[in-house]
Amino acid sequence: MATNMPVPQSLDDVTAHWMSEALGGSIDSIDVRPIAAGEGFMGQLARVGITSADEKVPASVIVKLPTADPGGQVIGQMMGVWEREHCFYRDVASQMTIRVPTAYVNIAEPPCLVLEDLAPATVGDHVAGATLDQAQRAVDALARHHAAWFQHPSLTTYEWMPGLDDPSVLTLKDTFDMGWPLFLERFSGELPERCLRWCERFVEDIPTWIAGHFDDLVTMTHGDFRLDNLFFYDDGSVAVIDWQMSMRAPGQGDFVYFCANNLTTEMRREHEHDLLERYVAGLHAGGVPADAVTVDMVRQGYLEGLVFYAVSFGASLLTIDPANERGAALFEALVRRTFAAVDDLDAGLALGFPVDG
Repeated sequence: MATNMPVPQSLDDVTAHWMSEALGGSIDSIDVRPIAAGEGFMGQLARVGITSADEKVPASVIVKLPTADPGGQVIGQMMGVWEREHCFYRDVASQMTIRVPTAYVNIAEPPCLVLEDLAPATVGDHVAGATLDQAQRAVDALARHHAAWFQHPSLTTYEWMPGLDDPSVLTLKDTFDMGWPLFLERFSGELPERCLRWCERFVEDIPTWIAGHFDDLVTMTHGDFRLDNLFFYDDGSVAVIDWQMSMRAPGQGDFVYFCANNLTTEMRREHEHDLLERYVAGLHAGGVPADAVTVDMVRQGYLEGLVFYAVSFGASLLTIDPANERGAALFEALVRRTFAAVDDLDAGLALGFPVDG
């Protein structure tokens, strides 16, 4: 991008003139259509249709800008999400073994991405939940990605990519204290009481729990591996978007997040064991030593991770706009599916908590 024009701060600022400069080609007109309302909590997204006689200019692109919500901006800055995604496309995207969109424009400050439009792939629907085929394909892609980056020497060279020891990882206790009263007001009486008590106990132990995993073997995790960020192609391949939460961390965190939250409760109960074994087998097929990651290790991480994500959702209600029906429905699905899994699997016991909370 060779333009000195102001970087768009909102989707209203995306014009044909700016896009011409950004993409380096002649553009006659554009059609900006906001997308993913209620799905991308940290961003403004739009599909931009482009009319141009220039063969080098794509027919459509995705524009991604930071959220305009003040609260979301504070959280996003605190977690470094826009810097992470900028650096991901700058440093890592070209090395990926799974498909990610091409970044045509990647501006660090103020943040702005113009990305390849992955249509006509079918995007997953987190609220509806995954089909078994989608779940299996997603787990296969996740295992392939985690295996490719398992203990990769480059990971420690990316200063922008936090590990478990990053101070931002330990802010959950503070946000939990703010969000939990609202969470209880909304969900108390609807979720298993003992699971709520396990959350309240675990949040006090999270710094110690995280520190206990500092020496674990790590890979590049996605951090938000869910259906709304997955695109399924007819040839069986899967593309993954939204790398704002990528980290150096044990891979089972991504597996927990996907399996507990992206499957309906009935689907999870029937298939979670097979999917866990499929994930581990995929790691081994990708070159991860069989004794480095075992089914038992991932199962223990799965149980502990369920309680961690239950706590994180308890801290997140502050970021949800109840007027946004899609976002509210997504949060409901996240909460109810995760707490059902915590209860079904007695996950608190894996952390040494009493069976009754």
